[in-house]
Formats: sequence, C-alpha cells, structure tokens
Amino acid sequence: MSNSNTISRVDSPKITHERKSRNFDPPQPRGNNGRRIGTLIDPKQQSSDEEAFLGRYLIEDVDFAKGAYGRVSLATDRSTQQRVVIKRIPKSTPYRMIENEARCGALIGSSHSNIAAFHQYQALQDQYCMVFQYVDGCDLFTFLEDSHFTPQPEHHTRILFSAVLSAVQFCHSKSIAHRDIKLENILVDRSGTPFLIDFGLSTIVDSSSKKCRDWLGSDNYLAPEIVRRTPYDSFQSDVWSLGVTLFALLFGVFPFENMRVNSPYSNNPKNPLPRLRARFPTDVNVSREAKEIILGMLEDDPDRRMTIDDIIQHEWISGRRSMTKLSNE
Repeated sequence: MSNSNTISRVDSPKITHERKSRNFDPPQPRGNNGRRIGTLIDPKQQSSDEEAFLGRYLIEDVDFAKGAYGRVSLATDRSTQQRVVIKRIPKSTPYRMIENEARCGALIGSSHSNIAAFHQYQALQDQYCMVFQYVDGCDLFTFLEDSHFTPQPEHHTRILFSAVLSAVQFCHSKSIAHRDIKLENILVDRSGTPFLIDFGLSTIVDSSSKKCRDWLGSDNYLAPEIVRRTPYDSFQSDVWSLGVTLFALLFGVFPFENMRVNSPYSNNPKNPLPRLRARFPTDVNVSREAKEIILGMLEDDPDRRMTIDDIIQHEWISGRRSMTKLSNE
C-alpha cells in the first residue's frame, strides 16, 4: 500500500469473523446516584435481588452462544413465558462497558422493532447479567457464510439495510452511538426481519462534545480516523461501519484491509494510512445508486461523509426514482 497522501486502492479482502478491539481509557463509571454499576451497599439486598433474578428465569441452555466478553444463555421468563437471552459478563470486564450497555439498553428498551429489546440488568455475585429479546434466526455473518459469501440481491439487501439504518437513526436520536456495527451484530429472524444487537461498545454522546478518544471497534469495520487514532465523531464512525456492512452484503468481500486498532498505520507518522476510496469488484453487478451511497458512507474524510439523514434521503433508500440498469462500471 502506498504511503502517499493520494487516494489509494486497497484490494478487497475476504470476509472473516471479526476480532473486537478495545482501548478504553481507565474506567471510572458512576451511576446517577454516584455509585458504581454493580455495587449495592446492602449485601442482604443484593442477595435478595439475586435470588429473585435467578428465580424468574428458567435456563434452557447455559452456553447458548459465546460473545466477545461473555456468554449468552437461552432462558424462559417464567412470568411471561417468553424466551429471552441472558448475556452473562464476568466482573473482570471494565465497568464502563457494563454501564454503557445498561444505560443504552434502558434508553432504548423495546422502542424500535429492529433493535433487540432490552428487558433487565442485574449484578450478581460474580457476573453481570443483561436480559434481551430472543431472536430466532442467525446473524448476517453466518447467513453469508452459509451461502459461501455470495453477493446478495440488491433489492433484498436494500430492504434489510433500510431497516438496520432506521435502527441506527433511532439510536442516534437518543444520543447513542453503537460503535460496533457489523455483520455479526445484526440478527435476522426466520421472517427476514433484522435486529441490531450488542451495545457493549456503545456510548452516550455528550451534546457538548461529539469527539471520542476510545480506539475501539471490530477489525475491518473501523473508520479510518480510528485507525489513525485521531479524535472522532462516533456517529460518523457508525456511518462508516454501515458502509462496510452494505459493501460486504452486496459484494461478498470487505472494501479495505488493515483496518485494525493496532494496524501498521495506527498513529504512525512515518507510515500513515493513505486516503481511502473504495473500489468495486468488477465481477458483481450493482446499480449506480448503490455504488454512490457506498462511496458516500465510505468517504475517508468524516466531515464530508454522509450522515444518517443523508443516507435515508438518498434515492437508493427512499426509492424516489427507479434504479438505473445494473452495471459493473
């Protein structure tokens, strides 16, 4: 890859499982009452709450799934008879991650049909537990893997992506940046409805300053400003991750390589990350509008990158006019 400051082509690597990276500042999270998340002053109250929590759910599969920082159990809520998933996170996990996810979950609740509903948070003796809506289906990575990463039809991709986009717009309207949008964090149920999940790296954006200095996310989905380790707008980094996700769905590959928190270009003045511009595989036909919206989301300069509102108003999403002839130009 060239070290010049000019636009540089980056060959499209194959899609692989993410490797989540984090570099949180030393955490000092406090709740509204000044207490740390998970700290209950009265041990008797903690014991009582733990018993009530454990009694409410009938565990069907303790290790239903494995997450990046914990395990997920499948359970039935005895009071509603609905299936739920319980995310179990060890107490060795930074408090700030727990606080962020719990606060964001409480803000979202069950308010959006394309976000897995948040039901409950509980601190147990040796772990944190969060209870979410159970989605009977699979994540988009597994879906693509099962199809041997075949590029997906544009019409169906547009419908699915529009729903995910609506979920992200809702999060941003609540001042929540997801910061880990990727194929693995989008579940699709048996009817084809997508659900955004896993707010473990999310943050509530302070209206006085949108700039973040947490160098975190998942490999291949990181915005270039995070790779370069410059203060960044987390809403615009979400837009970049959405662009990578859409590119992967339509072309079956990632748009760029070496997009890692600790890449060879991370904060390296002698070997800076070149300015990036996505190049499209020539063996996959998509519409001109689809390519245009991808280029807008994968704009290297975050100040020139499309916003969520720009994307929603784009003709590829809004359908204001019919798509042009599919082309591999």
